Amino acid sequence: MRLFVALSLPEDVKRRIETLRGGIPDARWISSENAHLTLSFIGEIPEAEILDIGMALSRISHAAFDVTIENVGVFGNSRRPRILWAGIKSSPDLMSLQQKVVKNLALAGFKLEDRRFKPHITLARIHMSPYEKVRQYLSDNALFRIPPVQVDHFTLFSSHLAHTGAIYTEEMYFDLINASATTEQSSLASMSGE
Repeated sequence: MRLFVALSLPEDVKRRIETLRGGIPDARWISSENAHLTLSFIGEIPEAEILDIGMALSRISHAAFDVTIENVGVFGNSRRPRILWAGIKSSPDLMSLQQKVVKNLALAGFKLEDRRFKPHITLARIHMSPYEKVRQYLSDNALFRIPPVQVDHFTLFSSHLAHTGAIYTEEMYFDLINASATTEQSSLASMSGE
């Protein structure tokens, strides 16, 4: 199985991301249904090991938090842009969750890519598109922004390649701690004298 850990996005956010499609000839656009924020790419593993991954991820305790999606950019250089993305504003909460995912998977014995975490949502793969068109696209969408979105869980996905592109399947999801529920529990405990 080819696995990765990611934040899935609500349908209204996916609809907003859909508005970013188009304007660059020859770009291979990712279906907005597949839009997500990868926290860690695990890679190919035997299907029997998925339970070990699930156990490692279930040990993560982290409060729910918000993320902000803003601006667009590319990976690659000005002569050869490769990946077009929507940016995610970095935050201590997001970085903390990502580090916990990586640490728990490593402690469980899974070897992960040693790549600096750059939070983003992949929009398209660019091959032969003229850079002038890419630059114009970046300029036209420089002010793209989606108001803060609450992150209340993270997901283990599998990826299957089909002739139409990758198909992502939710294998397991893991709830984050709801801050208001924690506050309510603390209040109840103090009221009862615990």
